[in-house]
Amino acid sequence: MKEDRKRAAIYARVSTSEQEKRQTVQIQLERLTKTIEERGWELVENYVDDGYSGELLERPALDLLLDEIEKKHIEVVLVTEPDRLARDFVAQKFLEKQINEKGAVVEFLSLSPPKSEDEQLGLDILGLVSWWERRKIRARTLRGKIKKAKEGHIVGGKAPYGYRYVGRTREKPGYYEILEEEAYWVRKIFHLYIFEGLSMEAIARYLTEKKVPTKSGNTVWRTSTIHSILTNRTYAGVAYYNKHHSIPPKDAGKTGHYRRLKNTSREIRPKEEWIPIKVPAIVDHEIWEEAQKKIKENTRTSPRNTRHPYLLRGKLVCGLCGLPLYGTPSGKRLFYYCSNRHRNSPLPKTCPAKPIDASILDCTVWESLSKALSHPDTLIAGLKKLQKTEANACDLRKQRLEEIERRLKKLEKAEQRAAELYTYDEKMTLQDYKKHVEKIRSEKERLKKEGEEIQKQMKMTNTLEEIEAQIGLLYNDITSKIETLSFDEKRKIVDLLVDKVVVTGNKVVIEGNIPLTNPPKHSSDNVCTASKSSLKSVQNNIKQYNLGILELKRILGCDEDFRVYLESA
Repeated sequence: MKEDRKRAAIYARVSTSEQEKRQTVQIQLERLTKTIEERGWELVENYVDDGYSGELLERPALDLLLDEIEKKHIEVVLVTEPDRLARDFVAQKFLEKQINEKGAVVEFLSLSPPKSEDEQLGLDILGLVSWWERRKIRARTLRGKIKKAKEGHIVGGKAPYGYRYVGRTREKPGYYEILEEEAYWVRKIFHLYIFEGLSMEAIARYLTEKKVPTKSGNTVWRTSTIHSILTNRTYAGVAYYNKHHSIPPKDAGKTGHYRRLKNTSREIRPKEEWIPIKVPAIVDHEIWEEAQKKIKENTRTSPRNTRHPYLLRGKLVCGLCGLPLYGTPSGKRLFYYCSNRHRNSPLPKTCPAKPIDASILDCTVWESLSKALSHPDTLIAGLKKLQKTEANACDLRKQRLEEIERRLKKLEKAEQRAAELYTYDEKMTLQDYKKHVEKIRSEKERLKKEGEEIQKQMKMTNTLEEIEAQIGLLYNDITSKIETLSFDEKRKIVDLLVDKVVVTGNKVVIEGNIPLTNPPKHSSDNVCTASKSSLKSVQNNIKQYNLGILELKRILGCDEDFRVYLESA
């Protein structure tokens, strides 16, 4: 007796664009169509989800298929493999049950239909074992990637702007290579931001006007792209693996449209889990660090967060509790308040600091700064003393640097041994491994910071005569312009020269970037000074000066520490 023609539907799915390019869907459709013809079934429709993850149960073609089954238009759903229906074993069984309850059955080309409950149980067990094996393979693959990253190999082929990824071979692992035509614009972006004072938005506009191609070939630059470049430590010579992990978006299910992937958001892992990998640097580490300082400072002092003209905005610190001071109007006057009351809210404030009249404090600090700008004597005297000290310390620094290098190599081997032990020794728990590695990485980080500081000190090569001549030019320019500055220009000078202003009762301590000598006397204050010189920071000034950066920064690019004490008479 001839079998009745069953109404059948085909379901196919691919989850990535690469599978789409390889025409995986077409291969599935051909196999499924051929099987339906061989079995003499009636093909109702093909339901295909292109580029949708099997981890998601909400997919457009799958939803349409379920609707048609409910309308009794389909009796059997034919799929090549169970993982095309869903990746997770539990999700597979859930969808199969849902289809069965609607009056249809699911058949897979890779599995013969069970003839009894025992056969069904056997298939379920095989499916569960297969799913568990995939999870184990995925975990082993991840451990392998982490091991390679710890050995200094680039894991993953997508390179940031300015680099290209050179694929691995049998003889050599994959690595980043500088792409000079892009690296030129990376350096330009840092220069425009740090030395020419352009905002990220202005830099994006500049590159778009120049029709500079992005990594994707587009000529429209976004502010977010500029921010990503300026904050990416890769450009300073260190790429990080295992820095982020993927998570579902917080608004999942609320967007009203289908998501193609389950984990479309990223979350930063704890810093101790990051794995540093050395890569060719496009900009100096000092340049990158300077960009981070400026980003942080610009965020704190953004005009969007300020409606009134506060000269010391973002610079004031309470000497009693250590919290920042902020400006706020009271009637027609402006005052600086300790932020303790906001920090403790809704509880009462715990700091006894009183409000400070902004106009008096701004005027006092500016008067001290402007009169101090014309006195380079203390800086030069301090440099002479420092140069003698630096000469004697050079040999000791070299010895210490060699000791640090030897110690770091030993720690690197210790970390690799720990990873191998965790991989192959079942007795070693994940908690033991993390605890052991955390100690090693903490020691490595401490030694690296010490080594970087020593290397900075060893780069001091300018002669005292060259520095003294440049300082003379610097201060001559300053004194000729100081009296005609607008409020915005004064604010820029404060940003450049002042690190912080600590207010403790009636005493004010200004900590900043130039030395003061023969200090000014305020009508109601006594002003005392204390300065400490840094040969390296002065060399940075001269370097900036010779680069010809913007007028104010070029003239006022001093970077010497100073302290000014303002005390009530």
